[in-house]
Amino acid sequence: MENNDQILRFFGRGSAFSDEHNSSLFCSGSDLVLLDHSITAFNKLRKLGPDHFGGGEKISHIYVIVTHTHSDHISGIPLLIHYSYYVWHLPVTVAVGSEEVGENMLYYLDKLEGCDKDSYNIIPADDLGFVTEIIPTEHTPNLDGKCFGYQLDVNGKKVIYTGDTRTLLTFLAYIDSETALYTEVSAVDSGVHLFIGDYIDVLKAIASKGTEVYLMHLDDEKFVEDVINGTSLKLAPLI
Repeated sequence: MENNDQILRFFGRGSAFSDEHNSSLFCSGSDLVLLDHSITAFNKLRKLGPDHFGGGEKISHIYVIVTHTHSDHISGIPLLIHYSYYVWHLPVTVAVGSEEVGENMLYYLDKLEGCDKDSYNIIPADDLGFVTEIIPTEHTPNLDGKCFGYQLDVNGKKVIYTGDTRTLLTFLAYIDSETALYTEVSAVDSGVHLFIGDYIDVLKAIASKGTEVYLMHLDDEKFVEDVINGTSLKLAPLI
């Protein structure tokens, strides 16, 4: 159920092979801000419409912040651009963590998906006022140097959003008691995600200092839910 009091809300919090891929949102004034956007997220957004999330304010612009280019994180962006341009008549801006990712996204949207050049633009993520830090991280070897988390100002609240990562080390310096941390965890020790068996004590220690910790990109939600039962750790809130 939707809760407008949540800092971030999630279309889905599942990993790549789940029914609902990890993708979240917040509103900043009349801007709808999406953190990654998969096909499953687009289908929900299309049905609800962007104004559903505006808190009574009509949405005038959609931004998509890209953490990395795996399909469960970007597959909905082309359809979002097409639909926004032809149906909602809203501009879409894609924000990226590096010039190289920007070039990859341009090739994808222009050469492969054929999005109208007037229907979107691509900018560095730190050009956005609500992105206060781009935080490079490590995920899969084939995307070395092209995976990012972000520090965000979400209507005055400091948020750390890890995206997909196999380490928390790059984020620890940004986390304090005023932070809401949204981090992935995995029930499977794959080497490219944060295995909850290795990180449960770390996350509990972070939460014990006042940080709000929300878990996302879950490969086995029931398993993770059982592990965090009785702790202050929470699953990322679904719409």
